[in-house]
Amino acid sequence: MTTFFDDTEEAGQPPRLPQAGLRTALSIAGLDPSGGAGVIADVRTFDALGVYGMAAVSTVTYQNTSGMLGRFDLPAETLLSQVEAIFADRMPNAIKTGALGSADSVRELGLLLAEKYNGPVVVDPVVLSAGAQRLLDEDAVSALERFLLPVAAMVTPNIKEVELLSGFAVFDSKDAEAAALRLVAAGARSALITGLKSVEAGEDVAADVFCDGQEIEIFTNPWVEGLEVHGSGCLLSAGIAACLALGMSLKDAVLEARALTRAAIEVPVFPGRGAACADPFLLQKGLRPQVLEEQEGEAQ
Repeated sequence: MTTFFDDTEEAGQPPRLPQAGLRTALSIAGLDPSGGAGVIADVRTFDALGVYGMAAVSTVTYQNTSGMLGRFDLPAETLLSQVEAIFADRMPNAIKTGALGSADSVRELGLLLAEKYNGPVVVDPVVLSAGAQRLLDEDAVSALERFLLPVAAMVTPNIKEVELLSGFAVFDSKDAEAAALRLVAAGARSALITGLKSVEAGEDVAADVFCDGQEIEIFTNPWVEGLEVHGSGCLLSAGIAACLALGMSLKDAVLEARALTRAAIEVPVFPGRGAACADPFLLQKGLRPQVLEEQEGEAQ
């Protein structure tokens, strides 16, 4: 097999080493041509957090900001060839998986990561698009639980996704806690259940339930009715992966990524005629969303 280092080796020169100190993260997910979600959104998030982004494409979707028309899953062999090419060059400091399409891709990727990768893996078990089109085949859900959860440093399902993975309906925080514990028992090191609508002190809140097998913590923000921004789940899981690549703990990575995600959906961009999209670069544009101002005020 031809390697990337053949030319230098034949010339009698040692292969160039990867840049020291450069933190990298690899997104293994679907391609959204609009850039609002999938590998493009993931790499933008990595970049916004100071992490060099790489990507391997599992499924190609036909979509824009107005919706998804269909998808084409790349063969599992093609997906693995992309990942193995990256591994041959350098091991990323963290990996995030998203929409994987087929059970074959889920199974083969899980086996590859178990064999060859020792870093943190954030599994975003994307099952449906915002318009409810499937991004993961029905038989791939059980494959994800069997092959990907055991290599996951964290799994980040929303309510619909965790109901599929846990096998029961999630109505409140107690249900979400039980579902998170079940995912950890299935092999994930930690779980973050996102998007739960709850009530706190008589007010509606958006709650995320974090569990690492030792503690359960609920993080909340005020619930904003109608706040639907394309790609927010991708930004959250990619943000967690980037923070883990930078050496943060699981809990600190969650807190940092949640703050960025909330800010990014508070001041979204409108790249097309349809949905707004989360913008991970807002801080570089000098914008100070309310959520970050509040967070900074509490720190003082």
